[in-house]
Amino acid sequence: MSKAGIVEAIKTKYECFSPYLNEKTRRIWAAIEAQAWGRGGVSQVSLATGLSRTTIYVGLKELENQNKSANLEQIRSPGGGRKLVEEIDLSTGQKL
Repeated sequence: MSKAGIVEAIKTKYECFSPYLNEKTRRIWAAIEAQAWGRGGVSQVSLATGLSRTTIYVGLKELENQNKSANLEQIRSPGGGRKLVEEIDLSTGQKL
């Protein structure tokens, strides 16, 4: 299969599957797809999906460490995301 054919195949799968993916599952799916294509897979998946290569590499790292992960339902790593309003001084924007 040509390079353009590979990118098109990945793009078609991604367009069908993407409405059902959250932040974490999108990274994991992209990493699995990249592994399936072997050498150059990360570049192909990045081209087809618009996801950054860094995002795909993070997914690959998560796959390597999947047995160490205690909470499979957690999407972001601990400390990720916005701080709670109760933790922020609204007048200065500083953390309490």
